[in-house]
Amino acid sequence: MNHVLKEFERRVDEIDIYFNYLALLKGETQLYFPSTNEVLDLDEELVKILKANAFIILYNLMESSIKKGMQEIYNSITSANLPYKKVRDEIKKIWIKEGLNNFHGQSESEIFRILKSISKDIININFNPKKVISGNVNQIQISTFASHIGFSSYTHRSHNNGNNLNLVKDKRNDLAHGVISFCDCGKLYTIEQMVLFKKEVVSYLKVILNNMNKYLKQKKYLKK
Repeated sequence: MNHVLKEFERRVDEIDIYFNYLALLKGETQLYFPSTNEVLDLDEELVKILKANAFIILYNLMESSIKKGMQEIYNSITSANLPYKKVRDEIKKIWIKEGLNNFHGQSESEIFRILKSISKDIININFNPKKVISGNVNQIQISTFASHIGFSSYTHRSHNNGNNLNLVKDKRNDLAHGVISFCDCGKLYTIEQMVLFKKEVVSYLKVILNNMNKYLKQKKYLKK
């Protein structure tokens, strides 16, 4: 999980560069070109576009972080070579759901034999982000992942319960699917609001990734 946390911090550094620049673009900001000694007023439409683009940048962090964190959990559980009877019920349900296709076309006696020996089977689960993510990572989906796997989705109230992740996901999808233009989206929010969204998204994701890390370190996927 350490490499997931390091990748998260690297992406946050990239986002900070963008938002540090965005924070400068307010009031009577002007652009100065030393080579020509030219001073230009900042295009207000460009500022709107840059604000809207921040939703895409933030969503990139959200999806990447959760996808990598979930994959790490699934891979860690699978590589542990644990028998069915030793993992918690949430993991059993995931494994059974993935294995249901194995019953198609089987005779009753064969299904009975499989079920009888299931307690000795080794858990092997795979996380397929194309099936369960696909542009829809938000606080609701993260909480669903947490309940399905068994890690904590609890965060301090200062993180606004991750509500701004829902906003970021919705705006990113609106922009990606052409529902709204970048200028129309950007004009809805101030730079101060965008900076606040960024802070809450980053801090919320950091807590969730640390919760995932704690889940793996303490082997909370094991049956009590």
